[in-house]
Amino acid sequence: MKFSFQSKLAAWAAIALLCLAVTPVIGCTKATIAQDIVAWTPTIISTSTTVASVVASIDPGSGIIISAAVAGFDMLAKLVAAQAQNYLDNPSTSVLLTLQNQVLTFQQQINTSILQAAKITNMQSQQRVLAAIEGLSTAVTAVIALIATVKGNTLSTASLTAPVKIAQVISPQQIDVSTQMVAEHYGITTGAAEASVRASIYALRRIGL
Repeated sequence: MKFSFQSKLAAWAAIALLCLAVTPVIGCTKATIAQDIVAWTPTIISTSTTVASVVASIDPGSGIIISAAVAGFDMLAKLVAAQAQNYLDNPSTSVLLTLQNQVLTFQQQINTSILQAAKITNMQSQQRVLAAIEGLSTAVTAVIALIATVKGNTLSTASLTAPVKIAQVISPQQIDVSTQMVAEHYGITTGAAEASVRASIYALRRIGL
């Protein structure tokens, strides 16, 4: 299974420069960013639940390949949601960095699970699992991209030790998933969402994730 470097970056780029695209609509103050991070957490929780449901429903042979890689997603999703709320209530740098570390840990596990899902030989099961994980990845990536806009983040430094880079794991279909989710989340057109996705590639490449 091939993964496109360009499309993978585009998927992760869905929100990195979104402030530039939608500032006239939602603004990009520290408070609105914290609120937006919290607003993504229900999607993180719901998509992590979807991953678990899909993995439980596929053929046993495929389930053996992927089950361990997605174990704990529900717990991690709830931890991120709780810490996001903590950051909204107390938007300090220390709380931000705790949230950053939790989200990066989650994203690394997601990236690893995508690589593991690519080993599934049943193509129907593989595509179902990948689609579920990509939805979760988009939501978690949105939070990372929002954190990247906050002064005090250390994403560039953290990215240096990330064992699995985004470019290794995102498939061409991810750009469509990200575009649709961003459009729905912010109430903007698909064209505007896709433009934001593509315009943000450079920012995420500079971060090094």
